[in-house]
Amino acid sequence: MAINERGVSAASVGELLDDDLRIPHYQRPYVWTASIALRLVLDIRDAQQAAIAGGQAQTAPYVLGAVILHENDKHFDVVDGQQRLLTLRMLLRILDGEQPPSPKTMDSSSSVAEVWRMLQNTARPMHLAEQQALASFIRDKCHVIRVTTDDVDEAFRVFDSQNYRGRPLAPHDLLKAHHLREMRRESDALKAATVEEWESAGDETLDELFSLYLYRVAKWSKGESAPGFTIHDIHIFKGISSTGRLSPSSRYHAAAQSMIPLMSQWHNSVHPEDETTALRSRFQIDAPLLAGRPFFEMTAFMLEEIRALKARSFPVREGSEDSSKVVVTFGDKLTQSRYRKVTELYLAGMLYYINKFSDEDIDLASDHLFAWSFDIRLRYLRVVQASINNAGYGKDNVISPFVQIRNSSDERVVRTFTSTRKQYNDGHEPELFALLNGTAT
Repeated sequence: MAINERGVSAASVGELLDDDLRIPHYQRPYVWTASIALRLVLDIRDAQQAAIAGGQAQTAPYVLGAVILHENDKHFDVVDGQQRLLTLRMLLRILDGEQPPSPKTMDSSSSVAEVWRMLQNTARPMHLAEQQALASFIRDKCHVIRVTTDDVDEAFRVFDSQNYRGRPLAPHDLLKAHHLREMRRESDALKAATVEEWESAGDETLDELFSLYLYRVAKWSKGESAPGFTIHDIHIFKGISSTGRLSPSSRYHAAAQSMIPLMSQWHNSVHPEDETTALRSRFQIDAPLLAGRPFFEMTAFMLEEIRALKARSFPVREGSEDSSKVVVTFGDKLTQSRYRKVTELYLAGMLYYINKFSDEDIDLASDHLFAWSFDIRLRYLRVVQASINNAGYGKDNVISPFVQIRNSSDERVVRTFTSTRKQYNDGHEPELFALLNGTAT
């Protein structure tokens, strides 16, 4: 059915909360702070007072924005509007005189507990009649634009930055939703554990993994521009679904994914192979993966790969003399913002290299990719994102190292990566210039 004319309507908060609303697994936890929730309450009270003063208390609704719902069997999953609805439900319970949840069921330091205390403190000075009037105004005169569809993909296509002073779902949130739906045959316990592990990584870390590394490698390795990871790019990571018809290419990759664990067991019995190499074989960045649980396993593995690369390439020196020459030369400078973009470019290249060739000649690869990446910092007075993207995909027919890695079966391809080793001017980045020319001490 998707969205039809009847699927978009105005509804009062009371009508909406009377429905069987549920928060699906893919939604982030409640994250509003007390200050954000208080702003919502104050806006509602201002609207209530303005309506009374204007003599429109019985006729003028106050619109709180849109709520997007996915009709799922006989209940409704909240796709957008979760933070607002949970805040309003808490406020109404307090105005109706309900006691706070038991400490056994609510962490006193959680966002829910913080907001609950703030709402209690806001309602406490009101007389009973004021509390009842505010509750009535919220239920009857506060309205939302209700968008309902029975097609969850349509719900996410409609989804945009509707959240009331909140943060919309990021592309990686939508990927989480997609792959959790592909786990429909898995147990609730497994899905809950999967969500818990995903959330424990943190939004910033997940955004970095997909935006700075996986998305860029997937695009640059094909010689395509990667200006920025958005919700329009999530198809890159949707994987091969177990439902529906499969093309010959999808069948090939699905069969390969299924056989890799068995092949690894057989190979290890003859040629011992570490688990990391086996996982790199299973999770090739430039090849499709199976949708559902394998996506989350891939994400966890790639997070560990990036962590290990950062620790290897830019270790904490702690005064020892056996650290890498990069850290000895630069100290903490490579973590400064002026080197951030070229460092991300270098790490993306290293991630792709070890994913393709494992640890073969990793020191050689590191040297050449470092020189190629940081050469940009040497050549430009100011490094902007466009400079990084142009180098990544090979603008103006310049062959990108990412394309070279994709098209090569020999790890020695890194020897062909070139750098100009020319300064923007004579006084620009002297330490980096010395390092790249082999004269750093």
